[in-house]
Amino acid sequence: MTASRTFINCPQCGKQIVAEIEQVFDVGSDPASKQRFLSGQYNLVQCPHCRFNGNMSAPVVYHDPEKELLLNFLPPELNLPMPEQEKAIGALIQQVVDALPAEQKKGYLFSPQRVLSMQGLVERILEEDGITKEVIQAQQKIIELIQRLANITDDTALEHVVKEEDEKIDAEFFALMNQLIEGSAARGDSEFAKNLVELQQKLIPITTYGKEMQEKAAEVEEAVKTLNELGDNITRDKMLDVIIAAPNETRVDAFVSLARGAMDYQFFQMLSDKIEAAEGDEKEKLTSLREQLLKSVDEIDKAIQARLDMAKQNIDRILSVDNMKEIVMANLNALDEFFMQALALELTEAEKNEDKDRLEKLNLILEILDEAAESAKAAQVDVELIQELLEADDENRAKLLDERKDDITPKLLEGLTGALMQVENAEGQEELTEKLRTVYKDAIKVSMQNMKDS
Repeated sequence: MTASRTFINCPQCGKQIVAEIEQVFDVGSDPASKQRFLSGQYNLVQCPHCRFNGNMSAPVVYHDPEKELLLNFLPPELNLPMPEQEKAIGALIQQVVDALPAEQKKGYLFSPQRVLSMQGLVERILEEDGITKEVIQAQQKIIELIQRLANITDDTALEHVVKEEDEKIDAEFFALMNQLIEGSAARGDSEFAKNLVELQQKLIPITTYGKEMQEKAAEVEEAVKTLNELGDNITRDKMLDVIIAAPNETRVDAFVSLARGAMDYQFFQMLSDKIEAAEGDEKEKLTSLREQLLKSVDEIDKAIQARLDMAKQNIDRILSVDNMKEIVMANLNALDEFFMQALALELTEAEKNEDKDRLEKLNLILEILDEAAESAKAAQVDVELIQELLEADDENRAKLLDERKDDITPKLLEGLTGALMQVENAEGQEELTEKLRTVYKDAIKVSMQNMKDS
């Protein structure tokens, strides 16, 4: 159930525009829809007339078959009469029910829960995940602190407030800040995203947690440098030597995160042998090191396993729907290296069990992903060529266009058009706009000549 393109009136200027409106969020058929909903990355409207950026109000239905959760919300600002409300929500719920196979149509579907506010809808979903209202309220306070800091323009005043709020500016603070940056960028609010990035850069060197982040980053950098110096000739002996020589626990953790694969049973056996042969303080130091390594390795393994388990759940959900290709294509961004690793494991398991039906479906997922990768490659705009054309003077640009005339494709022209639309109304981008226009005109001439020659 994907977003549909439709004509709407801009909430700010009232002019008619085209927008993608998504009203049904069905976690069973589209696992990524939950995160999309909770992050607010849906029904985003960008008006080309008045530059309005924001969410469009619309009735929504949220469905999670695993939790037997069917929720709906109708924004009060729509001012729909009761019959129209029932009609709008009823049609969306019917979409959910119709998409389910007969064996999954259970009683909860006939008693959907109405919530009175969007915040209430989010809280209800999070409650099912074990996240309480108290946790949500705590996060809201962090967001309010971020907004408060973002409004401070004087660096001295900022440092004063940061000193008072230092304990609150922790890992969760920076994590939420990153989410706000990503969300703002996705909504097209690049100015707010830029301001938050600048604020983040200011906070890192003046907060306790920020300084710890800097120290960890420096230790990781040194660990990378050490491993690069070892190169392809790295052995368990050498790995053990550099870890024993590490100046602090942070550097040790960095080595574990970068070279977990080298720390196998044989590696720990070698460390145990060194402990047995050592005495006094050296024995105590190596014993403590082994405990730290085992703990770090266990934490990494658990985190990896959790990601793999989640990936397997996503695979099972994809296999359970009829429109597999549509679901895979709609969630390509969520299908990471853990998904591919889990898919490989599932293929091996299906072959071992001679489960022909599951094997066929798993191979279909693989084919869909391969097809998507080929399409993405074919559709990729040659950004480097555009950059070279922008940097070249008139003479060299003409020469470059002649040498690369076969690369002046409709896709490249589309890329130039998109770039031009982004900058032509932006403040301070007049020079770049003019260059893009010139490059576009020259590229059009070459494209037309290519058509004549073909």
